[in-house]
Parts: sequence; structure tokens; C-alpha cells
Amino acid sequence: MKNRFMHILFIACLLVSISGHAANLRNASKAIVKLYVTQQTWNMAQPWTKNSSNKKVCTGFFVAEGILTNAHCVADATYIEMEVPRLTEKIEAKIISVNHQVDLALLAPKDPAFKADVTPITFGKLPASREKVVTVGYPLGGRQISYTEGVVSRVDFMQYVHSSISNLLVQTDAAINPGNSGGPVFSDRTGECMGVATQKSQSGEAVGYFIPKPVVSQFLRDIADGKTDGIPALGTTILQSLENPTLRKYLGLNPNQSGIRILDIAKDSSVDGLLERDDVLLSIEGNQIQNDGRISIKNIGKISFQYHVTTKQVGDEIKVSILRNGALKNINIKLRPYHLTVIPWMPQYDRKPLYYVAGGLVFRTVETRYLQEWGRDWLNKMPAIFQTYLNTAYGKDGLEELVVISDILDAPVNKGYENWYKNIRVAKVNGITINRLDDLINAFENVQGRLYHVIELDNNVEIVLDIEQAKSEKENINKRYNIQ
Repeated sequence: MKNRFMHILFIACLLVSISGHAANLRNASKAIVKLYVTQQTWNMAQPWTKNSSNKKVCTGFFVAEGILTNAHCVADATYIEMEVPRLTEKIEAKIISVNHQVDLALLAPKDPAFKADVTPITFGKLPASREKVVTVGYPLGGRQISYTEGVVSRVDFMQYVHSSISNLLVQTDAAINPGNSGGPVFSDRTGECMGVATQKSQSGEAVGYFIPKPVVSQFLRDIADGKTDGIPALGTTILQSLENPTLRKYLGLNPNQSGIRILDIAKDSSVDGLLERDDVLLSIEGNQIQNDGRISIKNIGKISFQYHVTTKQVGDEIKVSILRNGALKNINIKLRPYHLTVIPWMPQYDRKPLYYVAGGLVFRTVETRYLQEWGRDWLNKMPAIFQTYLNTAYGKDGLEELVVISDILDAPVNKGYENWYKNIRVAKVNGITINRLDDLINAFENVQGRLYHVIELDNNVEIVLDIEQAKSEKENINKRYNIQ
């Protein structure tokens, strides 16, 4: 009987000991808020109008700078309220800063006199692999705050669903469900905040991701001056791995050298005029670049060399070494904003689509929100021409924006021009090459006594409109299709 009592006592003590290792998150939970967001996105088929509004619930939490949450929670937001623990009334909130590239936003109470009686949450270091973490927030299915445990699977350079841009992410099996977005993820051992919950896997079960401290710190430093520059980019739009030994010999690398080959560079980018096609990036910030484009970082392991770029600020300098025609060169690069391809991969959230209507023809710049009209599998279903320009360097051959005819609004002036004229690049208007929408607008509005508008498409097809007829029908077309 005594032995049985001692055994039960031992188990009880063991359980107390184990539970004692779990961090007390009660005080931290007081700084976590529930966000009620009303959103209204732009209508991509009729870019002069908006879609019906919708509502969503997310999570946010107080930090020293304000209320931190995900950018995707407040994208195209028209109204935001937050529910603060221990307060009976919801508080209206406003957006202070947002960076959709890293899916982070900073909010504040709309009433400047409002002061929350909470201790701001602070961030700890990068989590270790297999570290136990707790996701805290307001997932759908209940009104109370929720705690979900899991472990860190890996820390890697991965694509953010919201922006389609790659950056540092932490993978965990702690559930991150709708409503959890924007909430803090804590170390179960220390109670330190490890990052911001952001997304779940679209293919695997029980896999979630959170944004770690280095990315959050870059965001908060960036917005400290009151404006958002975003993450910088080198501007190397196409890179080739050098894992093939024959290719390395061809490019002049010796057996002790490794790196990655540059094949294309964006106009006005950080490396425009500094690096060239066929240069080989050997190292960045003193770290040797391996032949697969990765570097070794302490406490992380092998990761994309871009880590040393995305954790910096626009305007910072970094040092790289390159091999050019067999000669070793060291170059200092001043980092510029992220703008790499003719069609930007990241949707242009919070912005009205760029368009122009002439003679019932709707001209627009192609961006990702427009491509997503082809459905979830838009990368495979959209016209092939768009795939080409998604991977064409910004400014290549002068092209800065892809302008197409997105719709033909039926009117006498455009009679006979059918829908097969749509989604082909507009190459020229009235003899002027169209490299951006402003070029097209200038071409239409500065006709200098011409009788006809001549629109040349990339497939050599021409559309000809009578200028006087287009002018006379403009008001009726705008009224008929409710164009503002």
C-alpha cells in the first residue's frame, strides 16, 4: 500500500514538474485583441467599381509601436473594430502602416485619447527546431480566446501566400485557422513571442506558418519614419544554379569557388549598372554562396542568400563578391525597393486598378488581381502571354507595364471588334510605342489633327477608331456602363 502511495505521489510530482515548464501566458493574453474587419475589393472586370463588402475576423496584439496584425487581415479594409479584453464596447481602429510583401500591418485606436491598460508584447529570438510553441488568437468556431500547441518543424525561406514573395517563415504543426491570422505565437518554454501567425498549408494537414522576429523587426524599423519602403531586392530576376561541374568550368570557377549565375536584371534595380548577365555571385556579406544559391546561417542552417537582402532596409549597403570573365570583383550595393518584373507577382492591394476607356475599349495594366480572375489555378489557366511577362524583367526592352484590352463595351464606334482582341499586348497607339499606361493615355489625348485612332496589337492586328465618333459617343458609353 505504501509503495502504491509513493508511486502515485511520484506521478503527481512529475506532472506538476512538467506543467511548471509551460509558460504562463495569462498576462500576455490581455494584450491580444479580436479584430472585426469590413473589406471591399475592386471589381477586376469593371475596374471603375467595387465588389460587395464582406466581413472577416482576425487577431492582433499590442506591441510598443501599436497593434500588430497581418496585412491580409486589413487589405482593402473600409472599417475596422477591435475587441479588447475586459472592455465591454468594441473600439474603432485605423491602419497606421502596412507592408503586403511581408503580410504585416500596424494599427492604432482611431481615438487618440484611448489608452489600453495592457503590457505590450515583446519578441524573443528565433525558435529552435522542435521547440514547443503556442498559437494564441480568436479562430472561428467560438468567442473565447484559443490556445493551440505545436512544435517548430523548420525555419526556412518560403513563399508568403498573401504576396507571392519569398522570405523567412517558420513552419509549425500548431493549428493556424481562419481568425488566428495576425495573432502571436509564443514559446511554451520561455513565454517569449516567437512571431506572428500568418497562414496554413493549402496542401498538407496540420501545417501552419508564422512570421519570425527578423521579418517583424525589419517591418517595424522600416515604418519608424512614418512611411513604408518595403523590403529591398537586388533586382536579379533570373538566376541559374551551378550544381553542374561542367557549367562551373565553363564560367571559369576554380574548384574552391561556388555561387549562382545571373541571367537577367531589372531596370532601376539595386544592381542595375553594377552587375551583368553571366556574372557569378560568389558571396554576400562575407558568406559564401553555395551552388544551389544558399548560404549557411548560424541557428538556421542552409537558407537562400536572399536572407541577407530581405532583412535589410531600403538604402542600406551590402557587399558582394562576383566572378566576371574569370576576374574576382568586390562590389558595394545600395539597396533599392522591390520591383522586379513587368507584371508584379504581388497583387496591388488597397489600390484602384489602372485603366483607360477610349471608344468603348477598356485598356488596363495587367496585375495579379486581374490574373486571379482565371480562378485558383490562374497560373495554368491564364493566357500564355501573361506567363511570359510574369517572368520578364521590369524595363526589359523599355517595357514597364503590360497594357492590354480587357473588355470591349458594345457601341457603334467599335462595331465588329470582337472579344478575341482582348488580352493581347497593345504595342502601339497612333504610332507611339506603349511601354506603360501613361504612354497610351498620351497617345489617345494628343491626336494633333488625326482622323483615326490606330491601335496596333502585339499579334500585328490593328483596330481603327474614328476619333470624332469616339468623342461623340463617350458620354453615352459612360452613362450606359456606369463608368465614373
